[in-house]
Amino acid sequence: MVFIICFYIFVLGLVLGSFVNALEYRVDEKISVRGRSFCPKCKHQLSWYDLFPVFSWLLLKGRCRYCEEPISAQYPIVEILSGLSLATMAYAFGIIEQFQFALGGQLQDIYYSITSLFLVAIVSTILVLVALHDYKTGYVLSSYVYVAAFAALLLVSFTGNGYVGWSVLSNHIYASLGTALPFAVIWAFSRGKWMGAGDIELALLIGLLLGWPATLVSMYFAFIVGSVVGLMLVANKRTKLKSEIAFGPFLIAGVYFALLFSQQIADGYVRIFLG
Repeated sequence: MVFIICFYIFVLGLVLGSFVNALEYRVDEKISVRGRSFCPKCKHQLSWYDLFPVFSWLLLKGRCRYCEEPISAQYPIVEILSGLSLATMAYAFGIIEQFQFALGGQLQDIYYSITSLFLVAIVSTILVLVALHDYKTGYVLSSYVYVAAFAALLLVSFTGNGYVGWSVLSNHIYASLGTALPFAVIWAFSRGKWMGAGDIELALLIGLLLGWPATLVSMYFAFIVGSVVGLMLVANKRTKLKSEIAFGPFLIAGVYFALLFSQQIADGYVRIFLG
């Protein structure tokens, strides 16, 4: 049963990833989000059988059916990452377990599970969208980040049994403010040269989503991996030391690392230092 639930959530994530690809392109090109999908090369409208996530790209061998121009591998990669993102968040927030319990329970339990999954889907989709856009353009989509922050606040307030107490909610709020403040200081001190304002907004979102101590794990991962990748790029002469490297994707990657491993890291810390 758990595998089946995970599979359906992963497939939902694939579909959302296809939406992310289309939305990011339209946002970047300043095109209306309304209207049917089309090939970015020849602008031909795509048929329904061209829109299956991952599989359509594989069946078409990475080329447009109509103009035969190459289709970027970004599309299946983002779709797969979106599927993994949603499945990871659903697992970490106990939604898969909720569904397993709800399917044999009452209608109210199913309502709570669907609501939680809906909120997770919003946060997950926006995280993938923001990471992709920041990677490609160097800019964080602030309005989407605030939507995700509101959804995250509802998510951590909402459980299968109703609403949590202030002690839990305050943990996430303090983590949000406590994480964003150092980012804001760095931004102000460097006048935006070392860190963008969008990273401050991402820090607010991450703190709300993860709370303490998972936010610390997330930030540690982001700074370590971001520094290593930056130094590797400099060493390979792919960029200069003073060049700006989008930090948003590293911050967002840190979220998933923390969701999967923060509890194990915290337990290990307790065993080592506190006996």
